Amino acid sequence: MEDYDVIIIGGGVNGLTTSAYLARSGLKTLVLEARGECGAHCDTTEPGLPGFTHNLHATWLIQAMSPCIEDLGLVDRFGLEHVTTEYCYAKTFQDGKNVLMGVDPLLTFNSWEKHSEKDALFFMKAADYMMNNMEDAKGVFHDFLYLAPSEENLKATGNVISNLMAACDMDLTFNQIWNMNGFDLSCKLFESEYVRTLIQSLTWIAGMPPIHPSVGSMGTLLTMLCGPFFPIHQTKGGSHALTHSLVKAATTYGARILPCCPVKEIIIQHGTAKGVQLSEHSVFPNEKIFAKKIISNLTLIPTFRHLIKEEHIGSKMAAIIDKFDYNEQNLFATYWALDGAPQFASADYDDGIQRCYTGYFGGKDTEAMKRFNTDLVNRVIHPDIRANWFVPSLTDPTQAPEGCHTAFVWLDAPPQPKSWKHGALNGLPAWDDIKEKMADQVAATFEKYAPGFKKLIKDQIIYTPFDMQRNNPSAVLGNWLGGSVIPSQWYMNRPVKGVLNGGGSRTFVKNLYLSNSIHLFSYSGLSSGYIAASEVAEDMGTREQDWWTHKALEWYIDNMSEIPQNLGVR
Repeated sequence: MEDYDVIIIGGGVNGLTTSAYLARSGLKTLVLEARGECGAHCDTTEPGLPGFTHNLHATWLIQAMSPCIEDLGLVDRFGLEHVTTEYCYAKTFQDGKNVLMGVDPLLTFNSWEKHSEKDALFFMKAADYMMNNMEDAKGVFHDFLYLAPSEENLKATGNVISNLMAACDMDLTFNQIWNMNGFDLSCKLFESEYVRTLIQSLTWIAGMPPIHPSVGSMGTLLTMLCGPFFPIHQTKGGSHALTHSLVKAATTYGARILPCCPVKEIIIQHGTAKGVQLSEHSVFPNEKIFAKKIISNLTLIPTFRHLIKEEHIGSKMAAIIDKFDYNEQNLFATYWALDGAPQFASADYDDGIQRCYTGYFGGKDTEAMKRFNTDLVNRVIHPDIRANWFVPSLTDPTQAPEGCHTAFVWLDAPPQPKSWKHGALNGLPAWDDIKEKMADQVAATFEKYAPGFKKLIKDQIIYTPFDMQRNNPSAVLGNWLGGSVIPSQWYMNRPVKGVLNGGGSRTFVKNLYLSNSIHLFSYSGLSSGYIAASEVAEDMGTREQDWWTHKALEWYIDNMSEIPQNLGVR
């Protein structure tokens, strides 16, 4: 087979992002995908009743804030369509109340004011600061999310955050915030437990658990700062529409994508990555392909411990990599086909929740949320359900037959549980034994917050961490962010100290790069794909392109008012 400038192992959305950038910059680029199609964690399938499509992985899509939208023409050239609801996030409570975040910040203010005038005013002060200092705001998002981690970038981010705190009359410096966890920071910023737990749950769904220092506090800040903009959406036709637009972009710009081509080995010669050898199960069995640069869009351990012989990395580095953690950011998921949209009891308090496609239930206060998070990191399945709920068809009615809806719940769960209220468990394989009982408890909990929910159920699909690993072995333990986001694997430590050398994606193996398991993490904001593309292009001398100039939030701020809302609200 012919040689290439760049080979990318894995056609997930970040690998595709990297390929589109590099191909457009003029590099001869090849993507090797093990599966029959790209986008393993950004897919839309029909696993149950005909006509009901489900987004089994990415649903809370954040690419609207990404510079990739304009750099690659994902909307204008390749048909990506964003959709949302009038309210973008909600937390509903057993006492019949709810607290909401709206696409329009005034909706958020009105909801929060019912619980705390102080919290509502703080939110509006923060929103005013962001609007009045838009260039600084865009700079924070772009530099923190889309540039390689560095002390310089962290300092610049800290200056803006410190100024924001001062403008909101909060006596908090960035250094103080960085050393706090998300629970402590949310309690410092807000007085209402309704608002506090809303932000805590939002931090969780963003992949930055509030229990951890710096990880949780930065998650709190990033989700709060998103409040005035909330660039989080669905895509029309389901999440796989993002994959489709990236495939179209990559191939239009000249990249070649080969499906059904699992890689058996990264070829290392004299300490330098030279190419790959395909598996005997590939459509090109055992084929060797060479390139100047190799990028792995697999996660850390599969890249270095499955595709590279230990003699090329050394026993000391192998031991460091083997300790890379995948035990947080794992989900137990239950998907439903429904006869109608769930009707939340708290709609009597504020019916905006019926025009909201995602939210959280469970955890009446910070202490309850802490107990859940403590059990999670201790590999214990919490006895009560605290979980994210979604009704994607409220944004996009094409995902269900007319008059019907889809819904699902994501429960943060320990992938290798030691125990549950029903007794001791034997780790990852236990999910096959307990999944039906767990799904029943999830549905019963949904019923408590939305009476009549169980009568709407036409079909149910259960998807455990064990299933997710079997579906995509690169997602070790079913982890959805390329590895746990914990302090030892966060920002300049990500993935773990010693793996990267001179940037955000360059590894200690010459000419080998990562677009997974790196900063920020592997998610639909496409940060890790952007960072990898930037560094490879710099090293190949093709980074300076007149089209490769856009910044985070630019497209979204210019187009947010045009994004359709409530298309599936009946």
